[in-house]
Amino acid sequence: MLIENVLDGFCDEIYHFLIGKSKLHKGLLVKKHSENLQQHGDFSFPNTIKSWHQYLERSGCSQDSATTLLKYLQKENADLVNESKLWHLELIKVKLEKDRVHLFLNRPKSIYIGLREAININRIIAPLIKHNSSCIYCDINSEDSDCLTMLRLKYLAVTIEKLYSIFNRERECWPNIFITTKSSQKKESTHSILCGAVLNTATGGKETNIKADDYIRMRQNEMILIAQHKYGVRVSMEEKWKEFIDHLGESAVVFELLQTKPGSAVKINFECSSAGSSKGAAFVLYNCARLEALIRSYNEKVVEGIYPTLPDIENTDLSLLTNEDEWCLVFNYIMGFPSMLENCVEVNEKTCEFRPHLLCSFLCSMVRVFSQYYRKVRVLTEPRKHLLPVLFARLHMLTILNDTLKTCLNILNIKSVSQM
Repeated sequence: MLIENVLDGFCDEIYHFLIGKSKLHKGLLVKKHSENLQQHGDFSFPNTIKSWHQYLERSGCSQDSATTLLKYLQKENADLVNESKLWHLELIKVKLEKDRVHLFLNRPKSIYIGLREAININRIIAPLIKHNSSCIYCDINSEDSDCLTMLRLKYLAVTIEKLYSIFNRERECWPNIFITTKSSQKKESTHSILCGAVLNTATGGKETNIKADDYIRMRQNEMILIAQHKYGVRVSMEEKWKEFIDHLGESAVVFELLQTKPGSAVKINFECSSAGSSKGAAFVLYNCARLEALIRSYNEKVVEGIYPTLPDIENTDLSLLTNEDEWCLVFNYIMGFPSMLENCVEVNEKTCEFRPHLLCSFLCSMVRVFSQYYRKVRVLTEPRKHLLPVLFARLHMLTILNDTLKTCLNILNIKSVSQM
């Protein structure tokens, strides 16, 4: 990958420990966990010879079904822990459970490595997604250019262009990309990507009556209702407020049209009176505003002399990040971001796929965990000396989480918001 991926590097080291070589393809033998990390560990792999038979010396394999992989390899749990001291990430515990080996990372060390890596990753990606590629072509129907399917195609093209700009510099020769709504449409010397139609759930057919601008206005009106009823925002007639709602409304449309796999149709219930379709984007942007407001509040209090200046990350005790939600945010979303991003793109001799819907799912999951954390933990505590070290650690983590969130939004061509 263009950027070092510490979690993938760790998986490669497990493969090398077990079979003497790094994984040759994106296999699922070494599984990264995303839930119940405290109980089941951060990674696991099957402890059966059958699961690994293609990598093992068949002639030497025991026929005894009770023989585990580790026994066959003549390795112990302690060997994994000791060996990992030389790896990207270090193990602190290994647990055998049924037919799997569960691996628990040294969290303080992993958090430090993960946060440092994330700072570098966001710094690398930021200029790349500003680059305009001349390799993306769209099959725009001029007679139907204002329909919802064409709007989806345009949004898809912008996001694919940004993903292309992130990854194509590491490849020797990437193809030109042709995005079309017609499965039979081809363009010479290009790879075609199908953009599924926008369907009306009531009719089951492609929506042609509601135009793009009208649909965006519908979602903008929904965002006003959400702002009033859900978040208690007062509606103003000021131009600044109008621009803000316009932005939120279009962001909701981008989310709705891109959160489904590109080649699949998007089904929309236009008769639904609730604002459910806009809630995903609203919740993401609301928590983006929460993060921005929290960081801004700290900086204002630094200027007022209430808080000291945030020390460098090297001079911050990140081992104080002991809350389970903090580990989840770091492990799944800050450290997990490069892997997710790489899964959004698959280009080789046989395949040309872009999966921006994974970005939408990633963002929704991220803000759910952050919102839960925000409700339970008071980050900006009183400026007492004994409370400052944990405050500094949390601010570094949340600043990097915020940068990661904004990078994801930027790839989707959605501007982040600083207040809601």
